[in-house]
Amino acid sequence: MVLKYTGPKEMISAHGINFKSGKDDKYVYIYPAYQIYNALHHDYEKGHVYSHNIQGKRLNDEELLHNILSINPDLKRDIEKKIEEYKNCLDDEIEKAKEHKEYKEEEKKVFRNNLIIMKNYRIQREINKIVYYELIKTIVDEIIEHKIKVINSPFSERYWHILQSLQGELSNHNHRSIASSIETLHNEDGIRIKLNINSIGK
Repeated sequence: MVLKYTGPKEMISAHGINFKSGKDDKYVYIYPAYQIYNALHHDYEKGHVYSHNIQGKRLNDEELLHNILSINPDLKRDIEKKIEEYKNCLDDEIEKAKEHKEYKEEEKKVFRNNLIIMKNYRIQREINKIVYYELIKTIVDEIIEHKIKVINSPFSERYWHILQSLQGELSNHNHRSIASSIETLHNEDGIRIKLNINSIGK
């Protein structure tokens, strides 16, 4: 298992392979999400506001994956299980291409071949996606454990996406409903994004 950038979501048919704009690889969000995890993962004193400097040398992909998998001893096993399940789904899809009801025989062969060509691409993209969402769950665990009420981040598309992912996970984390909201803050230093964690429901 490795982390590496693949590209946007693929669209595969008997007529070719295309890519969907706006559906970027989750790889681009993993490192900034890990920065948020690092910012939250420490001991807390009541009433203290903590800040974290996101500048500095970026971890390479191997170091980043190692650090993420080191967070929880079960994380590697859980990720590998999901990856294996996904590989089996792709194999089933390739086999079923032979029986595609809307394609003629030659189209079935082309479609199957395109699925085979894109198999490794799709696996890597899924690895990135699984690692990202497992990291999001881990961040939410930190939020709950430390009763964090606010996360304030730089304004960018990537951080906005990550805070939205956290909001979605908070709303249904281990069958708990945790309300939250996202807002933008304008000050003399520029624009920032703020995730407000409001309350915990049943």
